[in-house]
Amino acid sequence: MKVVRVMCSIQEGSLGQKKIKQLESVMKSTYQAHFGAQYRLVFIWLNIPYEQSYLAGELSTASTVQMPVEDGLPPEQRHPFMSEICAKWQHITGCNKNEIILASSDMTHVNAFYDAMDARFNPALRRKTKRKMLMSLLKGYLRKGYLNTSVNL
Repeated sequence: MKVVRVMCSIQEGSLGQKKIKQLESVMKSTYQAHFGAQYRLVFIWLNIPYEQSYLAGELSTASTVQMPVEDGLPPEQRHPFMSEICAKWQHITGCNKNEIILASSDMTHVNAFYDAMDARFNPALRRKTKRKMLMSLLKGYLRKGYLNTSVNL
């Protein structure tokens, strides 16, 4: 089983628990339908407080989703998958096509990004910071039933 970490950044309060659980289910089944049942998706929901996200200089309610795929996946496989995910997201949330930003980068690039994010933290405080982030995600899980935290941790 290969674990795929899916990061979803959403406007705080924009989606209820029911829609988030629907999105998780649909994204998982779509991913597995395109790439195989050997993938286990783990969703992390990052809440952006109201009025803290902008797009093109305007207040934005756009959601961003990072769903990595295998390295070198050809466009003829990547693009239909991405189109289907975006269409299903729009259907569930009622957003328009300009309110969902999907990145399906190669897993190697996504892992390098996560490593670079880790490297930003002072090495002496890195473990403590990671524990704090994990605890925040777990608290969110206990409260809402899915892994979530604020970007203003």
